[in-house]
Amino acid sequence: MSASDGADPLSPDDLDARFSYRDIRSVDLLVNPASGGGRGAEIADRAAARLRGHGVEVRLLSGETVEESQELARRAVERGVAGEVDALAVCGGDGMISLAVQAQAHSGVPLGIIPAGTGNDLAREYGVPLKSTEAAADLLVAGRVERVDLGRVTPDGGEPQVFASIVCAGLDSAVNRRVNEMELLSGPLRYVLASAMEFARYRARRFTLTFDGDERVEEDILLSAYAITRTYGGNMRIAPDADRADGLLDVCYVENISKPRLAWAFPRIYSGTHVGRPGVVTRRCRTVRIEAADVEAFADGDAVAPLPVTVEVLPGAGLFLVP
Repeated sequence: MSASDGADPLSPDDLDARFSYRDIRSVDLLVNPASGGGRGAEIADRAAARLRGHGVEVRLLSGETVEESQELARRAVERGVAGEVDALAVCGGDGMISLAVQAQAHSGVPLGIIPAGTGNDLAREYGVPLKSTEAAADLLVAGRVERVDLGRVTPDGGEPQVFASIVCAGLDSAVNRRVNEMELLSGPLRYVLASAMEFARYRARRFTLTFDGDERVEEDILLSAYAITRTYGGNMRIAPDADRADGLLDVCYVENISKPRLAWAFPRIYSGTHVGRPGVVTRRCRTVRIEAADVEAFADGDAVAPLPVTVEVLPGAGLFLVP
């Protein structure tokens, strides 16, 4: 990938300064009870028990609605800023983590992850154990903090939304919509089935992309991703070279290639070997305005708004507890 004009990566000194340690003695644990096929509360209880076994004080927070969860996250971050709690942890999937980072961005309060979602792409990105709740809780206690980038997506005339992973628009957002509406299956298999259902019917749209305020591209596009981290959709490596702390968005979009060629290329997203193939365009930027008719933007697996939207990177805005 090549950086666009004026979009130089952060210096090595900046990258070296991204890790630190915290003494984690108290945690607010925000849970989505519906995550993990309805096992969110059980997983959170197990994580809390493990943390308490390490001598960590735990306060469980459970919101019945998105709005209630957002308010609980906001209050937990306020407690962290005031020195009343050492970290905010989230028990859920990518959508729940995204909700938390909207409160946590720029606050200096570290965020921990207890995986309990469908795709768990952010947990995977940050090296959080997926198969052991207890191991994920142990990671929080170790207190190693990484400073990373977040992103912000702003619909025209709408409210900005902070995200932690990837904004998508096109076939991938149509698949995301289908996944969120499905009641069958669980985990990454939902994405496989939804992709098969959307693949045959979806047609490329005319996109206008404006990079860093001045470079304009008009192209018929099938799918597009604007990434802080590497994967979406249950470990699809759409942006395999993304560095979550370089101050840049990794952009990947697929031009209007034939359906047979797309069918051949699509499975390669899981390994990241789609990059460099004919019809697959990659680049880096700090901001991008995305315009297209009849296309919806999704961020971290949840709907944002119909296009147009503007996506920008927030360098160093996030803190995550990592191995």
